[in-house]
Amino acid sequence: MRGCGRGVLGPCFQIAAILLCAGAPVLAQTAGTLTLAEESVALIRGATLYTATQGVRLGDGDILSIDPKGQAQIEFQDGAILNLGQGARAMLISIAPKLNKRGHSEVAVLSGWAKFTQKQSSNGTQYRYFTPRAEIAAVEATAVLNAGKEFTDIFIEAGTVRFSEIGKKGAQKFVRDAKGGEFIVRRDEQPATFAPRPSAEFVKNMPRHFRDDLPVLLDRFKNKGAEPKSEHEVTYAEVEAWLKADSWIRRTFVKRFESRSKNSEFRGKLIENLREHPEWDRVLFPEKYERKDPNGQKSERTGTQQ
Repeated sequence: MRGCGRGVLGPCFQIAAILLCAGAPVLAQTAGTLTLAEESVALIRGATLYTATQGVRLGDGDILSIDPKGQAQIEFQDGAILNLGQGARAMLISIAPKLNKRGHSEVAVLSGWAKFTQKQSSNGTQYRYFTPRAEIAAVEATAVLNAGKEFTDIFIEAGTVRFSEIGKKGAQKFVRDAKGGEFIVRRDEQPATFAPRPSAEFVKNMPRHFRDDLPVLLDRFKNKGAEPKSEHEVTYAEVEAWLKADSWIRRTFVKRFESRSKNSEFRGKLIENLREHPEWDRVLFPEKYERKDPNGQKSERTGTQQ
């Protein structure tokens, strides 16, 4: 693999195309299973919020929000494990490698703590973990990361990963392999720094259960599953962090959440925060994009919906 991008703009715009199909409320395929859920785990599927419990099957496009005092663990069919803790927000972008022609699986971690571990599978599946400031690609590795809008800290516990810097517009800037024991820090648009061990602050703040190997629990759920409990259509507050993320992350959410713009409260918040997500202007004020013929009559809309 040559980094994670193809062309100057890197992988993030490829992800955007994938996400256009990832917000459907009906699962096309099972991506993973929620095998551990402590405290509340909110699941956004399509434009609906659910409460998820152990045994729930997860699919492409599913967004998880973890309670600040809780954790959630997702196990995939090829043996890979992802544990989310302490208020983490993450989205399964494209999983189920048997049906994935790209030969890799992708997860976006918008914020919070996460630990992943995987062994090289028979089909050589590569997992790509995206944060607002970095991409970590691995075939066989264990790592812990902490992400936010302006930072990403990563500790490679074992194995080797391919690290890439990501700019605010999704451009890939720097690519380097990192091996077990290394600690990577990226702040805003500054170049990443590498150290031979994690910082004391990182270790102190890391969820305690990340000090141990992640448990393997998938066998308990092979012949039984659970259905998530539907709560309500998502509110603006429940997806606000995603809608205000960098443009390469949020660019597909217009199509996914367009139906919610008909709700007065949701619409009001979209208008109030329009500068944070200007791509919604066309949905909120379609009349601005209608052409007029020479007689002053309205004609078709200009441009296309993004």
